[in-house]
Amino acid sequence: INRMEAMYPHIFYFHFKNLRKAYGRNESWLCFTMEIIKQCSTGVFRNQVDPETHCHAERCFLSWFCKDILSPNTNYQVTWYTSWSPCLDCAGEVAEFLARHSNTKLAIFAARLYYFWDTDYQQGLCSLSEEGASVEIMGYEDFKYCWENFVYNGDEPFKPWKGLNYNFLFLDSKLQEILE
Repeated sequence: INRMEAMYPHIFYFHFKNLRKAYGRNESWLCFTMEIIKQCSTGVFRNQVDPETHCHAERCFLSWFCKDILSPNTNYQVTWYTSWSPCLDCAGEVAEFLARHSNTKLAIFAARLYYFWDTDYQQGLCSLSEEGASVEIMGYEDFKYCWENFVYNGDEPFKPWKGLNYNFLFLDSKLQEILE
């Protein structure tokens, strides 16, 4: 499981652009913050593309978190910024994790919704919400935060793309319909 400190700008702009139809974006990226009382960690995970260790970014995070971090006597607030909302399988695994670990609270901010028209994927998002995860669409401030905290940006400012706010409104309305 390869946890990274940050990503390169071209990767961020390609994978986090909140397009309605995001052709060619076959990887998911997950940036996270994790707060423990008096501590904070950050990092980046991406899909493992090796055929033998193929692992979605959400599973990579959970594997790392359970193996290296998780303690039953500590409360955690985890925030994910993801290029895609979790797939059906990952949503189920994360919901099961949250059901077993009441000491972990999760907020998910997704740049795009994965197969949002498919009722199975909608149910996956609902299961996350039912287990207490906050699921939201990334807006301008979230993209700017990711740029400033998870990208080797060379002190360059975040440059929003055309349609960012329009696409946010569309995706946010779809997510609200799903979670109602």
